[in-house]
Amino acid sequence: MSRVLTWAPLRRGAQILLGLLFVYAALAKISDVPAMAREVHNFHLVPLWSEYLIAMTVPWVELVAGLAMVLGIAPRAGAWVCGALLIVFTVGVAAAMARGLSFECGCFGTASGMRVGWGKLGENAAMLVLAALGAQRAR
Repeated sequence: MSRVLTWAPLRRGAQILLGLLFVYAALAKISDVPAMAREVHNFHLVPLWSEYLIAMTVPWVELVAGLAMVLGIAPRAGAWVCGALLIVFTVGVAAAMARGLSFECGCFGTASGMRVGWGKLGENAAMLVLAALGAQRAR
């Protein structure tokens, strides 16, 4: 099984797919910072003063990590960064669900109407699998 998980084409495919998803998500959020700040606010997890800071910086981190994977420039590092972001995002979604909040997550900007919930947790879990595959060291 470990041979399959470290198979170069699978690892590279996971990096490219996750990278493209992160580039798409980043570009959707970079183009509308006020909407991103509102989405950050909906989670009620960070101080009010930090919402715009997060809305301005996180999409750029997503873009750089996504491009690193797509272009093959430090793709494992990009996968690690995306994996770390996905863990934070997943904790945020779970916390919102635990508090009974219902809103659009804004994960792909205003283009996506997906609400926080089990579907979003499943989507994040699938992307975490891609990040784990993409972060594998070459044999």
